[in-house]
Amino acid sequence: MDGCLNITPLKIPRPSYLSFVDLAIIEEKQKEKLILAEAKEKYGDIPLEFVIIYKTKPTIGIAIEGGFNTRQPVPKIISIQRGGSAFESGLLRCGHLILEVNGRNLRGMSHCEAVKVIADAFQDTSSDQLNLIVSMDPEENS
Repeated sequence: MDGCLNITPLKIPRPSYLSFVDLAIIEEKQKEKLILAEAKEKYGDIPLEFVIIYKTKPTIGIAIEGGFNTRQPVPKIISIQRGGSAFESGLLRCGHLILEVNGRNLRGMSHCEAVKVIADAFQDTSSDQLNLIVSMDPEENS
């Protein structure tokens, strides 16, 4: 009947809304951006990545080398074992330098101290994830 009255039907858009899940994802992304911005200020103009490792397996499954008392001053991932949480995430690579674990700076730590910080953070039951700031070793790109 609208055609008989010369009325053009209005198209009213459906209201867009965000679910609680959408809002949580947006909030997490904003936190990640803030953490990376703070890390850029700390570490300068190097390529940084924010990596979340969810504790889905009994072990993290990485081997590192380095510490301030070695030739490699920043802990570097040298292997990732199948079956560990790091392997499951698919986000870490051999050659990544681990600069921070859950906001704790690893630079200036001995190898043993860095290993302990990573292991303790993984065993901490108050969180189901590890938040890492990593950078690729420039020698790995050569």
